[in-house]
Amino acid sequence: MNRSAWFLLPGIVFGVGLAISGMTNPAKVIGFLDFFGQWDPSLACVMGGAITSFVVGNFLVPAPRRTAKSALRRTSSCRNRASRGSP
Repeated sequence: MNRSAWFLLPGIVFGVGLAISGMTNPAKVIGFLDFFGQWDPSLACVMGGAITSFVVGNFLVPAPRRTAKSALRRTSSCRNRASRGSP
């Protein structure tokens, strides 16, 4: 699978989650923003679930290892391209 296609997967999951929870309904969003009328806390529950899943996923997925050599190589190639004037 193309590397850039992997970025599409979280967007699809997010969109399906919003559709299932009913957050695509404008009346639901307005109900959440109406603090002094009939406030609807369901959007806060959806956001809380999203934040919780992000935090859990952030701790479960290991960070990529970066060494001094890879950081030096990355910045030097950037400097070379910038000095040549290429995009």
